[in-house]
Amino acid sequence: MRNRLLLYVHFNKNNELSEHVIYQLSQIRQSFDNIVFISNSVLQEEDLQKLKRDQLIDDTIQRENSGYDFAAWSQAMKQIGFKNLGEYDSVTIMNDTCFGPFYDFETYFKSFDMNESNDFWGITNNRSHSVAPWGEKIQIPEHIQSYFVSFKPNIVRSEAFVDFWDNIEILSDVVKVIIEYETGMTARFVAAGFKYDVIFDTLKESWVGMPIHDFSVFNLPELLKRKVPFLKVKSFVFGEDDIYTPLVVQELERTSVYPIQLIVDHMTLAHLPDSEYMLAYKTRKFDEEVETTSSLTLAIHLHVYYVSLLEEYLENFQKYLPEFSLYITTDTESKAIDIKKRLGNTEAIITVTGNKGRDVLPWMLISEQLNKFDIVGHFHTKRSELNQWIVGESWRHDLVDSLIKPAKSILKELENNPKLGLIIPDVPSFFDYHHGPSASNEAELYPKMQSLWTRLSNQSDVMIPERDSYVMSYGTMIFYRPNALESLLSLDIVAEVPTEPVPFDSVLHAFERLLVYVSWANGFDYLISSTHDITGFTVGRASNRMLLDPAVTVGDKVKWEDLGAKRAIKYVIAKSLDKIGLWQLYRKLSGKHN
Repeated sequence: MRNRLLLYVHFNKNNELSEHVIYQLSQIRQSFDNIVFISNSVLQEEDLQKLKRDQLIDDTIQRENSGYDFAAWSQAMKQIGFKNLGEYDSVTIMNDTCFGPFYDFETYFKSFDMNESNDFWGITNNRSHSVAPWGEKIQIPEHIQSYFVSFKPNIVRSEAFVDFWDNIEILSDVVKVIIEYETGMTARFVAAGFKYDVIFDTLKESWVGMPIHDFSVFNLPELLKRKVPFLKVKSFVFGEDDIYTPLVVQELERTSVYPIQLIVDHMTLAHLPDSEYMLAYKTRKFDEEVETTSSLTLAIHLHVYYVSLLEEYLENFQKYLPEFSLYITTDTESKAIDIKKRLGNTEAIITVTGNKGRDVLPWMLISEQLNKFDIVGHFHTKRSELNQWIVGESWRHDLVDSLIKPAKSILKELENNPKLGLIIPDVPSFFDYHHGPSASNEAELYPKMQSLWTRLSNQSDVMIPERDSYVMSYGTMIFYRPNALESLLSLDIVAEVPTEPVPFDSVLHAFERLLVYVSWANGFDYLISSTHDITGFTVGRASNRMLLDPAVTVGDKVKWEDLGAKRAIKYVIAKSLDKIGLWQLYRKLSGKHN
């Protein structure tokens, strides 16, 4: 009769039990007869009891977060007793630093159990190499990576095994833990005459193109190629900007039954909310036709600069929204009088804020009044004065289609998911056919974003990333929970806001790009509401048009290193002609139309 023991170490910086851990335990339960759950973070007793009630674990050890996982495994072994450990068919150490299993796991277990050529085995290994964490070089031996290692009875009963685990010290330096224990463990047991094996032996694999030869972290495609059952959380941290990671996620969805949303949800909390591979899973097509009710109270803030558009918004609000309280801001007293006449029987609180800060400063000015509601919708009478009138029309209708028409579905989603703090619209159609903000423009905005970020009281230990493109609401129209954005809306940025015309690198644009990050830092997730399907051919052509034709970027700032020599010369000519109004004439005469 089979008798396997698993010592499973858990840690969560928020002292929460992640859904991916619950799923992992449910899937590997069949492979183990006794699971001891060792938590290095303080979990609620009800969470631990739920794991037991669901028969996902058998025993628990709640301990202080000291000595990392090796100290935790050592403590568990001492409590069980080394003599008792020797009675098991296998003793496995594992931690929750990986997702999975993605593929069949029990088959691997049976295969290694039956293979008498190994005494202990794991998922991946790493080759011998030198490191210098404290200045002087240290040679690291080849080793099994410790997120999963299984030991057979002959090694568990050995003096080498007992001596190693009985003498684990509580170390505070994680590098020392890795050098002394993770990388040293394999060498100690091999020196004692034991043999190891792994599912994916990386020692002879080429690591060209990788920053270092750690396949478990820096080469997700190769792990997938070999159907490795567990993938390290850290691989999604370091792979967030890798061009292959979205393809890896697609392949996992195609070839495994693992719920990809578990990866997205955990990485959102543990790392960043806007990694490229997760965006498809944060995008929803909300139902416009749904008839549903919500217990959430709703306020709508509408900044009215273009009074002629007021009726259009009111009609949409009344047609698609459930019961709401309306707050209107505008820039002049005369407009306020006109707005009051146009409101008819519609009740609204009207505030005159002056013509500074577009919709953002007026929103910030009345945000305290909005905070008493469960959910707030922020809108404004959108036009695009710097483009053809049709750009503003398309942009505004996209926003209406993505936020107002499906508002009842959006509110129901917010009610069902209390961790959801923000709903933003997808990128407007115009920016699928024409480039959006350029990488150089975003780079110029980044210092302003950082400046605002450092003034937020709870953001001091987190750095926002510098991106070529940010996930944001183009135009700042959103639905949000007040708690998600209160810290940002309460900042004083009046002195930093320029007068009209506002340049593209203003504090208002920095504010616009921080909404997702601030909501996330305050403990909330976000979703993107989709309205239209654009083929990759369209987006690809628009991107290449931007890269190859400087005429498209006239009026924008471009880094010289982004341009080749010929394109740089062409860019200078284009800018010069544009300044005297001759560039479009040149384009027409030469047959090169936008």
